[in-house]
Amino acid sequence: MTLESQEAPLDGLTDLLTLVGPSGDERAVADWLAVGLLGIPEVATTRIGDSIVAVRGRPRTAVFAHTDTVGFTLGYERKLIRIGGPQPEDGDEVRCALGLTGRIRVKNGALLLRRVRTADGERADSLPGTRWVYARPPQIQRGTITSPYLDDRAGVFCALDALRNCSNIAVAFCTGEEVHGHGVRVCAEYLHAQHGITQAVIADITWHTDDTPCGKGVVVSLRDAFCPRQTFLDRVLALAEKSGIPHQREIQSSGSSDGGHLFKSTVPMDWVFVGAPSKKPHTSREKIRLRDLAGMADLLVYLADTL
Repeated sequence: MTLESQEAPLDGLTDLLTLVGPSGDERAVADWLAVGLLGIPEVATTRIGDSIVAVRGRPRTAVFAHTDTVGFTLGYERKLIRIGGPQPEDGDEVRCALGLTGRIRVKNGALLLRRVRTADGERADSLPGTRWVYARPPQIQRGTITSPYLDDRAGVFCALDALRNCSNIAVAFCTGEEVHGHGVRVCAEYLHAQHGITQAVIADITWHTDDTPCGKGVVVSLRDAFCPRQTFLDRVLALAEKSGIPHQREIQSSGSSDGGHLFKSTVPMDWVFVGAPSKKPHTSREKIRLRDLAGMADLLVYLADTL
């Protein structure tokens, strides 16, 4: 993949970033993917709830990318209840699938929904039980994309690229990673039972740190709160070196991904985390360098082809 400038082929990613899809409400993303997958030759798809498994050829490796995001449920008295772990700032604009927008007020640790408007700018009543997400549009400038929900719509975008460029690959676009991880377990059970797949690459977004900074390449995680099996990890690291794709090695003591949810399942499937580093995770201003995103897509292709 080549992502060199504002003119880079990012239409699919910006489309994904416009879709409302917090954990538990991923239908719009699944519908978008179902249409887009029709344009990829020789891909068989299976929809399980709002998760989608796409298989091409005779895959040995599955790529997992979660379609859900963090967000908010509107409770009583305009109080916002977190879905997953969003990190909003006072004044952040949010929106819901009904076409309404509003502003977050952070007050004494509580989150309140204020200034609810229709698309025409008219004042509107808020509806308890509706689900809300950040409304800031994506911006691409100086080789960086800034947007809410690059975690993990950027991973979904890279997984789609891998599906287009590999003759033998399975991709699971799964739900609920930010909350419960049920989607990855269901998809893994299906892929193991139907295709005998026992190895997985988790395509997700990780943190920018001093040791794994933005702009220095895609990250291969040696561990987070969970440790992948060392034998499998060693194979992946050796292939990453052989690929020549700029990459970094990450060591974390906390945090997790669909790899952790997969680890806690009963499916005998090795896994490793591969993802671009991002600044300001779970805020409305996540930032990823396009070169890191391109490296992520390229490494997914290489690993799917060679593992």
